[in-house]
Amino acid sequence: MSLSNHSSSKVVHFLKARAKNLIVASFSVAALLGVASASIVIFAPEKITNIKQHFIAQASANAYSLPQATNVAPGNDTLFLKSFKKVFSNIAKESRPALVFIIAEKKVQVRANEFPFPDDFFFPFMPPQFRGPGNQRDKKQSIETDGGSGFIVDLKNGYIITNNHVIEGADKITVTTYDNKKYKAKVLGTAKNVDISVLKVEDFKPSNELKQVSLADSNEVEVGDWVIALGAPFELPQTLTMGVVSAVQRSSDTLGITGTNSFIQTDAAINPGNSGGPLVSLDGQVIGMNTAIYSKNGTSVGIGFAIPSNTIRLVADSIINNGKLTQVYLGVEMYDLNKFGAAAMKEMKIDPNTEGVLVMRVVPKSPAAQAGLQPYDIIQSINNKPIKSSIDIQRQIIFLKPGKKIKIGILRNGKNTELSATVSEMPSKNSNNSEPNEDNSKTSKSPSLSYGLYLSNKPSTSGKGVSIKGVQAGSLADRAGLQEGDVILQVNREDVNTKQQVEDALEKSKKAKTAVIFLLVAREDGSRSAIILPLNS
Repeated sequence: MSLSNHSSSKVVHFLKARAKNLIVASFSVAALLGVASASIVIFAPEKITNIKQHFIAQASANAYSLPQATNVAPGNDTLFLKSFKKVFSNIAKESRPALVFIIAEKKVQVRANEFPFPDDFFFPFMPPQFRGPGNQRDKKQSIETDGGSGFIVDLKNGYIITNNHVIEGADKITVTTYDNKKYKAKVLGTAKNVDISVLKVEDFKPSNELKQVSLADSNEVEVGDWVIALGAPFELPQTLTMGVVSAVQRSSDTLGITGTNSFIQTDAAINPGNSGGPLVSLDGQVIGMNTAIYSKNGTSVGIGFAIPSNTIRLVADSIINNGKLTQVYLGVEMYDLNKFGAAAMKEMKIDPNTEGVLVMRVVPKSPAAQAGLQPYDIIQSINNKPIKSSIDIQRQIIFLKPGKKIKIGILRNGKNTELSATVSEMPSKNSNNSEPNEDNSKTSKSPSLSYGLYLSNKPSTSGKGVSIKGVQAGSLADRAGLQEGDVILQVNREDVNTKQQVEDALEKSKKAKTAVIFLLVAREDGSRSAIILPLNS
């Protein structure tokens, strides 16, 4: 079973393979010789040898032989290609002993006594009593089996790298090594958002035939480099294909799949079952892990994608040391500027050609808050690398270690400035300051404004802004995330301190038929958030 993400013109397949039986045609000796019925005759070993020698002698005396090919003196080009051929065969000898075939078994529920051949032509026309029970109580367990690949990175400790989607949800994992021995393996840790898992082989006793591979520096990979893809396509273990690097840093959003990865693109043939296998350079080092392909039919068309080895190293080290991928965070809620129209950006007093990410909220006591980030700041770079979307920010910080300092280039009120932030470990979900309170208080009463807001006539406790007394359930304000207790500080970047000022500003935007209204609100947790009210929704 392959997992796919579909778009209007492209399909990305993740390359694990559902186990299938290989049917081999065979013939009986009697049928082959045209014997209608045959009995079994057992010869003593010496008799078999005599018979064999007899037939060989007859063949030598009477059989026709094709003429021997004449030797052609090899030219320089031929000699070069023969020596080049050795490069690939030598890489195969060094890399294949580290390759493993992975079988992941998962228990699934199926209806008991179900008709065993649901694909049969007559199945749709059969009475319900012959198709099996329709209720959910009459169920039994079945084993669903998926196949994939992996590679040994540490023989001594039995560590194997593979894709998360190869083993996700598995109740039992079996790996078959190069010497055809089978071992049970357990998941040491996994990072689902980057599709990387580390397995540990249980009771591992590696033979001298096995080897481990090392991870190269994927930053050194260039378009045009020769590569070898190893894996078990269609559950055919120890398969090798070759090609070149077609592109580097293909982003996951470009491919239409979720995640924070960038990929190495290759034209080496990659098919279902190759997932988790290594992509190897001419130096015999792993530069990536085969993960997905572009294909409309689920098989290779010469467009495959591998997770870079530098990403694998960072994730694997974190999993082995901490049991998980230690993730860091900034503590900001963001909105991509390229999702706004030109009119909306003008209303925010932002040049429509500006690129970056708009800060909507800063979590109190977070690295972003300590660095001085504010709502309406536009993040345009991190460590001097351009930022065009929120996914760019995630890619820049996801593999950093807690305590690492970063430089954040921002645009604030039309002026460029640089802030310094120290990233910290992602807080737990139970942390009081990690997320805003989502338990919005709502009222079913008729609100004083068409947007679903109840505003207070009294000044806020701070003396600035206008307090929200209630939010009508299902209203525009509710859908935008406004909450009872919020204090509106600005409407369309203009300060407001009375209920009338808020109502006048909202009415002005309504008459002007603006696409959106921007509110700056203070939350009860101390944070400030930029709220977008889309008027055309």
